[in-house]
Amino acid sequence: MRFSRLTYSLAGVFLCYGAVVFSFGPCLTSMADTFAVPVGRLGLVFTLYAVGLIPSVLVNGYLSEVMGRRPVLLGIIGMMALGCGLLGLIAAIGGVRSFPLALAAMVLLGYGGGGVETLTNILVTDDNQPAPAFALNVTHAFFAIGAVLSPLGVSLLLRADLPWHFIFYGNAALFVVLLVVLLPQRVPEAAGEPFPPGAALQLLRSSLIWVLLVVIALYVGAEVGVSTWVSPLMETVLGTPRDVAGLSVSIFWVFMIVGRLAAGPLSVRFRPPPLLFILALGSAVGSLAVAYAGDAAACLVATAVTGLFMSGIFVLVLVDASRHLPQRLGTVFGIIMTGVGIGSLIIPAAMGWLAEAAGLRAAMLVPVGLLVVVVLAYAARWRQ
Repeated sequence: MRFSRLTYSLAGVFLCYGAVVFSFGPCLTSMADTFAVPVGRLGLVFTLYAVGLIPSVLVNGYLSEVMGRRPVLLGIIGMMALGCGLLGLIAAIGGVRSFPLALAAMVLLGYGGGGVETLTNILVTDDNQPAPAFALNVTHAFFAIGAVLSPLGVSLLLRADLPWHFIFYGNAALFVVLLVVLLPQRVPEAAGEPFPPGAALQLLRSSLIWVLLVVIALYVGAEVGVSTWVSPLMETVLGTPRDVAGLSVSIFWVFMIVGRLAAGPLSVRFRPPPLLFILALGSAVGSLAVAYAGDAAACLVATAVTGLFMSGIFVLVLVDASRHLPQRLGTVFGIIMTGVGIGSLIIPAAMGWLAEAAGLRAAMLVPVGLLVVVVLAYAARWRQ
């Protein structure tokens, strides 16, 4: 399939967004040193990110229907650049008491991230009709590429004894470049009919929207939980050097790339429910192996397996939504992707608290339980 310039540009947005989101896991122990807080408390970083993200996906999804998608897209890309730059400055000049300021910057980043989640998926879907599944999988593979490159960058910074927050200066610069690239481009717009808030609320009567929202929340919680805490697990429980432990996140996302490229052709041939059942089951098994890994090598292999099976879940849920709810994708995706914020709000912080109370191995069982629920949900949808 051939993609337009816009689709390739949106793939670049996904890449930079993945780089931002997955900069945090390998930085957690360094951030704890900078802000003089326990590592477990760093789960609040993801909680405050979700505080910004949850209203953003709803607001920006609706605004994309009534104001136009281009200004909303450009605005949230600028906000991502600003949030990354502010976080870097706070870490550089704020000192050990600046942790609350860093959390405030995370709210800003979360709002920008929610807009990215919503607008990029809407536009890739609209730009690649009537079969968006392949394009969504390929562009989400770019998200995984960013998630691989960013932890590698953090690892290189740590090996060179450079500050961890330099990675966020780099992320800010990339978003500025993307803003310049997208500025002259045209984007698909919504249908243009009046769309009052009451019509948006009518969508909430669909039981499928609620099922998909819950599935997204559980999946995102599991994905962020594994990719965030596997590095601290290797460092503090398995005794792996910090810079090597940080590579676990890159391995996770390398196999995410492989899986998403493989899921693209499969998603064209098969319906979402059976594929989602298989992927969720494999992810649950892989996550269980991460929690019980006895050494660094076993943990890295289990992390790779988990990434491979998790790879296509998010995109296939969106495809499931677009197949059954094709009208007003901006609002439909906005509602469903509230689950991204809910999963990010609750799960990483809960795993941090559980890690302090019962240890990281116990905390790593949380993603297993979440993915088992996704397995059961799509077993039921497959039967339907």
